[in-house]
Amino acid sequence: MEMIDTTALNVLLGFQALAALVGLLLVAVVLAKVLPVTRRERLARRESIPTYYGRLHFTA
Repeated sequence: MEMIDTTALNVLLGFQALAALVGLLLVAVVLAKVLPVTRRERLARRESIPTYYGRLHFTA
């Protein structure tokens, strides 16, 4: 006796894969919006990368 139908299992796995792809897309969009701004800020201040991230770490 099967606990769950194989077709239902395939549908659930498909939804899970779709949700994972949507999550990755969302992360990619957010990073694409955030990273250029921080790079522009760093270049405007003429800071090195370690200085920039150190400043972010110690002010948070």
